[in-house]
Amino acid sequence: MRIRSAEVFPVRIPKRTAFRVAYATRTACLSLVLRLATDDGHAGWGEAVPVKEVTGEDRAEVYRALSQWVALNLPGRDPFDREGLRQALERDLAGMPSARCAVDTALWDLRGQALGRSLRQLMGQARPSHWASASIGIKGLEETVQEAASLLERGFRHIKVKIGLDLDEDVARVKALRQRLGTDWPLYLDANQGYTPAQAMELTTRLAGEQVEFIEQPVPAADLDGLAQVTRHSPIPICADEAVKDPASLIPILERRAAHMINVKLQKCGGPSAAALLVRMAEAAGMRAMIGCMIESRVGITAGLSVALGLANVHYIDLDGAFDLADDLGAPGTGAQYADGRQFLAEGPGLGLTVDPQAVQRNLDPDLELNVRQE
Repeated sequence: MRIRSAEVFPVRIPKRTAFRVAYATRTACLSLVLRLATDDGHAGWGEAVPVKEVTGEDRAEVYRALSQWVALNLPGRDPFDREGLRQALERDLAGMPSARCAVDTALWDLRGQALGRSLRQLMGQARPSHWASASIGIKGLEETVQEAASLLERGFRHIKVKIGLDLDEDVARVKALRQRLGTDWPLYLDANQGYTPAQAMELTTRLAGEQVEFIEQPVPAADLDGLAQVTRHSPIPICADEAVKDPASLIPILERRAAHMINVKLQKCGGPSAAALLVRMAEAAGMRAMIGCMIESRVGITAGLSVALGLANVHYIDLDGAFDLADDLGAPGTGAQYADGRQFLAEGPGLGLTVDPQAVQRNLDPDLELNVRQE
């Protein structure tokens, strides 16, 4: 099997509702979908979601670089040349983790199809499904409680609430959730770097009795000393997210004991291969891992879920990035699935996902194509 062609599609899929976090408000999935075709008729898919605040990338630059790189470097290559391809990706697309993620995912998809095995199986097939979580953006108190109640009624048992803009309002929202909706469901909090270390420590003290499962990235990603200070004093587990960009970035976190657990996102670390390494590094250090996501289509979500279900040290998932999208690139009954509060994968080799070409076409982002051509 040899790669015959590679094509990148810039897509924009609107969200049904706006999603507000500490650093931005998102209204659409803005991604780049990669298709690799082989000489024996297989098609491998991957997705890149460049987000400046998380992956450090510019979307137009990634589109240009990824399109050029795959066209020049992949035709004629054997997808099983894992080390050669990994080294080339890390050398040529060093500052573009989401671009590497798209390529790495598509290569794993092809390998799985060639072997007749799913990516979940190739990763280790640790479990068949996982409790899903659903996220609530930064909203007013009543809106937050109402949305959480609706999610619980729909079968979700794990809920993440975004915080990080106003300490007092955040505390009030959490207390209201527990007082009015009970404590028999896990509650995650995500500050997206919104607090100073002093504010974060005050937050954890005020929420100590509210049965919060963990708090993600309470302080800026670059402030590892501040993160370590919060972790040492916090009665609530602290999760490093934006601070964990790749395996190299995890080493100083481990050295400082700067977090109790980590959130691994395929888009920010470079794909399934790097994600698996991060999860195992955390396991060796006695830290739990979570697999998270950006606002992604079901291509990226299926890749993340495959890693999460493959590896034993993934104790949480946050893979709701496609739940609220107005359209779906995947055919029904393929790839990542949700039912009764849990996420699982349809049977099938590789990603097990059939991408609908018509869905890709109707969600193409002509503005990005035009901007790149004009530069």
